[in-house]
Amino acid sequence: NNVEPKMYDIVHIHVANLCIEAHKRGIEYVYSTHDHHSYHYGKNSSNYKEQLEAMKKSIFSLAPAEYVVDYFDDTDKLFYLSHGVDINYYTPTKAFYSVKNEPVVHKLLMCANNGVAGDYGADRKGFRYGIEAAKMLNLPITIVGADANTRFFAVHTELLEYERLTVIDTNPTEAEKLKIFQDHTIFLHPSNLEYGHPNLTLLEAESCCMPMVATCKSTKLLAGLYIMNEISTEEVIRGINLVSAIYQNLVDEMAEKRHQYDWINVCKHIEKNYFAIKQFQNFDSP
Repeated sequence: NNVEPKMYDIVHIHVANLCIEAHKRGIEYVYSTHDHHSYHYGKNSSNYKEQLEAMKKSIFSLAPAEYVVDYFDDTDKLFYLSHGVDINYYTPTKAFYSVKNEPVVHKLLMCANNGVAGDYGADRKGFRYGIEAAKMLNLPITIVGADANTRFFAVHTELLEYERLTVIDTNPTEAEKLKIFQDHTIFLHPSNLEYGHPNLTLLEAESCCMPMVATCKSTKLLAGLYIMNEISTEEVIRGINLVSAIYQNLVDEMAEKRHQYDWINVCKHIEKNYFAIKQFQNFDSP
């Protein structure tokens, strides 16, 4: 409410209702959409309609998944812009520094807040598949997140019976999360609904050179990623076995390509768009 029309060259908003309010007040804006509920509930939902309205009234809008751009086919103002990662912060795992050809003792990691649309028992992030796969392979697995996961496991208490499962539901700081990432070897993300492809945790794992078994709808493939053909325990196991068989090769490939999703590259892309807006505004001025 403190922003007035023409006060700033660029106003970039990340929440749909604030976009609509800004438009009413004569403020031009760029919009980034992050609301997976608009896809979860469908095109007849109020979520979808509000998102669409915010996009149509924007200068242009951005989504961090190509399928989201395709989904909002009622507007030509939505474009794809990937998430990014700070590669200077998310540095390689301990396994990266291990002696080559030395056997890696694998530790599985999942990092997510489970549930969807207020249903804390919904396994959107695929915790069950990860835990069951770990159990069948007799591997340790750590699940990291916030209190949403506490509520998930309160519904699925039987999953806690696996003795090699560690649950960290204290919403760790970035420094704590980085240490956890660097102490594990394979990242699991068998998610059935993401609004970012690749999402932030996959990019963090990529930057840490930690091979991944995950779902991902993207034309630009991540190095070291086994994309699941279906969401099932058997497919997670298959992915873990395949990743383990060529582990060092994947780590080496990730080390070469981890810079591709550096935030600086994302920022350079959006900067070009910002300057294009500014040039148009100058051209349009009397």
